[in-house]
Amino acid sequence: MDITVPTDETVRTDHDDTATVRPQAGNNALGGAAMRARKRRTSTGSDYLSDALALLGGWTRDGVQLRRDLACDDSQHAALTERIKVAADTLSIRPVIRRVDGHTQICLGDRDGEAITDGEVTLAARIEDFYRTVLEHP
Repeated sequence: MDITVPTDETVRTDHDDTATVRPQAGNNALGGAAMRARKRRTSTGSDYLSDALALLGGWTRDGVQLRRDLACDDSQHAALTERIKVAADTLSIRPVIRRVDGHTQICLGDRDGEAITDGEVTLAARIEDFYRTVLEHP
């Protein structure tokens, strides 16, 4: 049970720890902003998407999907897939990941979707980081 003190900006908890009521990252206090991973871009967002894809070397755009083919062995594929699943769950995205002829194929976005989302571009960037990490530390 938390007890507020009207003249102070701290609270005391029932286990005698103190905490601030000022907005902090991740504490859901007033003034915080939530990340929106599924926000759709309008026609003015095309420059953003082009810029983001230019920074994500190796990713190709196929309609409303992003695709990437990565060379890695079976153990690297397993490690990469686990990392992708965690990030994808956080962003509520369901990537398609397949193992074909010694390569890992990744597809982000729904074929029936309207546009590539911010979350999908974010996940593509995270996948690039994961891939570099997996290759450096097998």
